[in-house]
Amino acid sequence: MKRARSALAVLAVTATASAAILTGCTPAEDGGDDAAGTLDVVFWNYGPLAEGQYQGAADAFMAANEGVEVSLTPVAGENWGTYYANVATMIASGERPDLMLISTEGAQFVHANGLVQPINGYLESDPGAQELRADVADGLIEFFTVDGDVIALADAWNDMVIWYNTDVFAAAGVEPPSADWTWDEFVDVAARLSSDTDGDGANDTYGFTWASNEIFPGILPWVANAGGNLVSDDVCAPTVDSPEVIEAVSFLNDLIAEGIAPAPMPMSDVFTRFQNGTIAMFGAGRWPNGSFGAAGFTAGDIQLYPTGATYKTVAGGGAYAILSSSEDPDLAWEFQKFTLSDEIQELYVGTPDAPGDLIPSRRSIAAQMSEQGVPPANSELFYAIIDDYPPLVPFPAPPEYSEFEATVLRNLQLIFAGDVSVEAGLAAMQSELEPIVTCE
Repeated sequence: MKRARSALAVLAVTATASAAILTGCTPAEDGGDDAAGTLDVVFWNYGPLAEGQYQGAADAFMAANEGVEVSLTPVAGENWGTYYANVATMIASGERPDLMLISTEGAQFVHANGLVQPINGYLESDPGAQELRADVADGLIEFFTVDGDVIALADAWNDMVIWYNTDVFAAAGVEPPSADWTWDEFVDVAARLSSDTDGDGANDTYGFTWASNEIFPGILPWVANAGGNLVSDDVCAPTVDSPEVIEAVSFLNDLIAEGIAPAPMPMSDVFTRFQNGTIAMFGAGRWPNGSFGAAGFTAGDIQLYPTGATYKTVAGGGAYAILSSSEDPDLAWEFQKFTLSDEIQELYVGTPDAPGDLIPSRRSIAAQMSEQGVPPANSELFYAIIDDYPPLVPFPAPPEYSEFEATVLRNLQLIFAGDVSVEAGLAAMQSELEPIVTCE
């Protein structure tokens, strides 16, 4: 991580200089079809579906704005943290993109390093933005607000739900879960869906699993529903050795020990095993829809996470932040705003045969998922969660996110592999995170 840290230092200097030049920027008087110019948009190239998804938005914007050219720059990364580090390295080498796709966990990162131009001025003076804002849940605005600065308007988001294989449940004679189920009820259901099919004395089909390469669909929903978080509310200190985190990680570790869950695996492997029926449930947002739709898999449905000491909704959004290095921030704002247009938001909805893998940020458009029968069957739950099942827990997002995520995942791997106890592993994680998660 030393290379990424040095790149961030260079990036902060160049971004600060660019921000000084752009301080006086105000929304362009002319927009829409009168806009002209070029934009370079950086996005996370997470897999085969990524570029097509973002190219669609770029093409639509160019079609609506004659004379505008939008180029996409894919940046690889195993997860959001490594993507941010790789973008930092790219920009430090001399690249100057206009917009950067970020997620909730990147808000503190880009703000602390002076990489973005906040959009408060645009929100206050652009009537079109005010209309869009009224159709977006308050929580989605809060996700991208740091110290009063609105980093970007989220165009799409995800909240964490339990996906369950309806065919596996039906074959086992197990009723689908209800919204008010508890941790104990979850364990009972998951145990009934775990079995040893080859007679070797060890289960080879499992009731549940979670992602090893991401925090968001991994331990975080369980930590939140135990009443905890991985960092303090002010994001100035790690809290991974708290009783709540110990309880949640112990709960998951016990699932492995009891043969109810295998060791966590990369999300791509989770998708495969869920579709072939050897995993009955897993945690994620709406994004599995993309893979399931492409494979013609229709046996997935969703439910709330089970309630532990409390129930909290874990959610995070995505947005195109205007970088302070942009030579045309007004045009970049028009692109960001365009991602909340009917045209783009409806692309996120998808169709029954080709369901989208993101939740539209506009409430009125998100309602089309259930109205049009877009899978999963319980799709209305996605937006209902932010309205009907508060409170919201935004993703913990310290500025040094890349190191934070890598440290958490590495220590969790040791715990779930049985190399260290839960308490000792979390204590070691806390010690490693203290110099990383700090406001000093």
